[in-house]
Amino acid sequence: MAVKSSGALSFATDIVGEFSDSTPHSLSEFYKGGGKVPDAAGNGNVPTSGAISMGDFYGAVNRIAVSLTISSNTNNYNIFSSKGASYAAGVSDVTLTINSAVSVGSTSTGTYALETGTGWATGDTITIVNNGTVKGRGGNGGNGGAATGGINGGSGSTGGSAFRAQFATAFTNNGSVYGGGGGGGGGGRYIIDGIKGSPDVIYGGGGGGGGAGVNGGTGGNGGAGVHMDGQNGSSGTSSSGGAGGLGGVEVISSGSGGSKPGNGGAGGGLGSAGSAGLNGGASFGLTEGQGGSGGARGNYQVGASFINSGSGIGGTVGGGSS
Repeated sequence: MAVKSSGALSFATDIVGEFSDSTPHSLSEFYKGGGKVPDAAGNGNVPTSGAISMGDFYGAVNRIAVSLTISSNTNNYNIFSSKGASYAAGVSDVTLTINSAVSVGSTSTGTYALETGTGWATGDTITIVNNGTVKGRGGNGGNGGAATGGINGGSGSTGGSAFRAQFATAFTNNGSVYGGGGGGGGGGRYIIDGIKGSPDVIYGGGGGGGGAGVNGGTGGNGGAGVHMDGQNGSSGTSSSGGAGGLGGVEVISSGSGGSKPGNGGAGGGLGSAGSAGLNGGASFGLTEGQGGSGGARGNYQVGASFINSGSGIGGTVGGGSS
């Protein structure tokens, strides 16, 4: 609500009513920035000292409505950083709307697709209306075991988180919110003992697939073998995890243990953990390569105690919560 912009003004109804003053009333109580009238762009005609008149209050407001809209795909959106010049500390009602068919993602598993940010003042309010989708970044796949520099497959990385609340937030979820999928683990190498002085035959493990996210995780590298390299894992997409790469193969099959190189694990889908890579094998008592573990799923919400009075985001969500 605001003081009307034209016509006769009533001190008691228009000014005292807008700024909720208690008796006794005096026009000198209503200087901008003096405690009753916010020092905000919408109150630019209200003086901070000196002469003051009723006409200075046309269009003046007690609460500042800040409307933000995400109308196209974006990454790493911080609400406080985007609040704009109309914001005034402690008296602003901020509403962020994410339009239908719009995706909010993240470029890194270490950053959030969407967050409230910090710096808000007591008295501010935040409302989010999500009609699109918010997704953390997918975790990267682990590398396959190799002839040198690591016989075991590497672990997939944890998926990124979608939304972090650092201030009390009302969140209406008409769309979806997902943590990024975890990366798949790399497969272990396979080694055959060389006979009569011949070199060992080594097949590299397959790379793990990347997890799903608006920005999917990258697939892990296949391990370098002496005889044959493992294949790279596939990157994750916006809707599914990438496939793990095959362990190096020629005339032997790929699988887990025994006389086989290890395949990489698949990357996790939205809000899901990645799969572990398969173990490689070995002959004649040599050490086999172990598959790497799959990466954990990302969180769909962080700071749940701040969201909807602690009940958290409702509707279509996937992943962890903290």
